[in-house]
Amino acid sequence: MSDSELSDASHGDEKLPPECWQLIFKHIKEEDLKTVSLVCKNFLAYSNLIKESLDVIHPNVKMLSQHLKRFTQLKTLFLTHFQGDFNEALCEIARSGITLEAFHSLHRIFGPSTIMIKIESLRELGSNPNRNKLKVLSCDWMSNLPDNDLVVIANSFANLEELTLKGKFAEGNSPLKFPSYTDKGIESLASKLKLLKRIHLYGRDMNGVSDESVVALSMNCAFLGDFTIIIEGNHGVTEHGIGLLLRNRPNLETLCIGYIKNYSSQITIANSIRHAKALTYLWLCAMQVSDELLMTIAEAIKLPLELTIVHCKGYTVLGLLSVLSNCLTQFDTALSNFLDEDIKFLFNKDAGQLTQINISECQVTSSTFFQLLTKCCSLQHIRMESATLDVVGENNIPLPKYHKIKIFRLESGNISDELVKQFGFMFPNLEVLELSLCQGVTIQGIEAILKSCKVIRKLILESYQKTVIIKSNSDLPKVGLKVLKLATSCIDNEGLDAISKKCPQLLSVDLDHCKKVTTEGIKQMVEDNKTLRKLKVRNCDLVDYGDLLEWKLSRANLASLKKLCLGKGKFSKEQRDQFLHHGCLLVE
Repeated sequence: MSDSELSDASHGDEKLPPECWQLIFKHIKEEDLKTVSLVCKNFLAYSNLIKESLDVIHPNVKMLSQHLKRFTQLKTLFLTHFQGDFNEALCEIARSGITLEAFHSLHRIFGPSTIMIKIESLRELGSNPNRNKLKVLSCDWMSNLPDNDLVVIANSFANLEELTLKGKFAEGNSPLKFPSYTDKGIESLASKLKLLKRIHLYGRDMNGVSDESVVALSMNCAFLGDFTIIIEGNHGVTEHGIGLLLRNRPNLETLCIGYIKNYSSQITIANSIRHAKALTYLWLCAMQVSDELLMTIAEAIKLPLELTIVHCKGYTVLGLLSVLSNCLTQFDTALSNFLDEDIKFLFNKDAGQLTQINISECQVTSSTFFQLLTKCCSLQHIRMESATLDVVGENNIPLPKYHKIKIFRLESGNISDELVKQFGFMFPNLEVLELSLCQGVTIQGIEAILKSCKVIRKLILESYQKTVIIKSNSDLPKVGLKVLKLATSCIDNEGLDAISKKCPQLLSVDLDHCKKVTTEGIKQMVEDNKTLRKLKVRNCDLVDYGDLLEWKLSRANLASLKKLCLGKGKFSKEQRDQFLHHGCLLVE
């Protein structure tokens, strides 16, 4: 390219108005914006203006202040990894000129740096007139979130549409004792947040939360379409309250409930579910689920339904058969008392609408598995556990292909390399594969399925018992794996070297509890994988974490790594700050 052409190109930004450049920049991936912003001052300004989301990592509030001044068009702010002074951060956000639409926070309550959230900080955040546009607020594990704070939220953020609250009453040997929110606080929210569409309530041992909270939300929030309440331990939420919710809010689309008490009442979930005409997602955990309820769901719900049942009791295969035959698109259950005959009976009829299935903790044989594949022609996601599967048919009989299956996860399966090869032929479009705790799987099976399934992006082989998953000198071409999970496996340095050679596009690698990898093996893998963004190496006995950190800091060319998980006590505050300066987050 000539000098004149370079000159013209350098002044090209002057020929288009800023609005056009901003539209162009919005189509550039965020990881590429850094390079583009170095071209000229105008490009830097344009890239600053189109950034709408920020994950705050650096603990220094002054750094947060600089970011808020630089990125003036921010709409979403994450403080889920922030480990600095939370009150100062809230005040800094309140004093900034940004117009937030979503704010996500995770405040860790224990440890030497614990800072209780002051109601004044929350009130100052709400006093900013720009906060009137806040639609999404997530307060995760902010355990010092009493009713007074909920009153401030209700009075300050009247336009909230989505709210997540996670609380816990600290007691016993806990270093802190404080109350969490109760019915009074929830009732205050319900009376003020008239636009609320989604509310998620989580916690443990919250005696102050009862059916009154559920009823208040169902009576006052006319637009409520997504409701979650999962409180372990002591609480007062029963089927009566959930039944009233279903009756009061017929527009409910998503319902996730767990640990609901089953007290005697004329109003139950079973005799109220027919009111939920719009329900498309139902998640039930650790509660009584009767065949009557499942049969009522099958009869009443006319829309396609995703159903998840986790650690529930009281129902049989007959109840499941009723919903499976009528409305299910996703079926997820984890039961230890389902036999192979039950599963075979369940899938004796066509279930062409089913797209996802989880039959973990059930003993499933080969014939039942392949019956499932035949009857569920729309399946995209299969998860199984503790299955005993054999090779299909004879070598000269062609196997069917199931092109729609994108995710196949098998844990603790009794399978062979030959069957893994057949999986590769039958599921050519696999994107996610898990074979954790499958002791019969070796290099031969893994290489064969990677050859057949050319679009696999995520491979999970936790507790893999061999030292190598692929050979560096095999005829396997380079693969496009992005995520590799090998936690608690026997992988060694030779295995890591082969992975680096055959998987040059890796973004995330999990080596937690890998006892045979060494410091030198980790260094070599990081140096060879230029795309690596996240690395987990917790509890690796042969890794010298101090040496690894010093080496990483001395390598300026290893800027791709953004998150390094080392384990508790493996790095100092000074080291954490040094890594943050280089754009990498150290995590325990």
